[in-house]
Amino acid sequence: MKPQIDPHGSQPANGMVSKTTKGILNVLLAAILSATLFTALPATGIGLNSSPFQSRNGSGEGANAATPQISLHVGLVVGHWGHGDDVGAVCSESLGGFKEVDINYTIADLTRQYLEAEGVQVDMLKEFDSHLDGYISNALISIHADTCEYIPELGTGFKIAEAADNKRPEQAARLMACLKNRYGEATGLRYDHRITDDMTSYHAFGEVDPNTPAVIIETGYMNQDRELLTQNPALVARGITAGIMCFLNREVISQE
Repeated sequence: MKPQIDPHGSQPANGMVSKTTKGILNVLLAAILSATLFTALPATGIGLNSSPFQSRNGSGEGANAATPQISLHVGLVVGHWGHGDDVGAVCSESLGGFKEVDINYTIADLTRQYLEAEGVQVDMLKEFDSHLDGYISNALISIHADTCEYIPELGTGFKIAEAADNKRPEQAARLMACLKNRYGEATGLRYDHRITDDMTSYHAFGEVDPNTPAVIIETGYMNQDRELLTQNPALVARGITAGIMCFLNREVISQE
């Protein structure tokens, strides 16, 4: 039997059911596709990875990849170490018979330990180490002690110097300022401004890479500052460490 035609132009009943069913199916299909698409994409955006660092194991799991750490690298020259019979300044037996090289090594090795505890890679270098040729690091510090001669009034304190001809004067100046401030605070020693040509023309300054900030520090006088240098080298080393970390971390330097 032929279907009855609605005189008002309505569609046959079975035609309406067919169109309604198709509409529902289309809506469901669109919803399924949309859910599948947005489940597959990262929450940070279509096709984008929120982290600029890729997983090291190649799995693509950026969220689980460790954040790369900045590598900090410092060289410590032990004054007079490994240079034949040259042991630096020597105190008389009446003053303990201390040798500068032994004081320098003890302080440098403690400084190395403290820096490594801060996550800094440290090279212990001899006075005329072959590795100084073209040496590259964030900073180079040569550790020495001053004479054991008795100098009335002025025979106490510490000195710091950079190269007279420095390729990175702003960096070396900041390293000096950090060391001067932090070392002085830690040890209580006064800063001795009597810098010699031997310090500003120190041989290592001309050997290391021009981009490596380098300074030399005289940690104190082996006569009047002897007790600090020989009985409390840990305090001396902590003062040097604090100065180096001030430079590496770009810390604020308090006004004197």
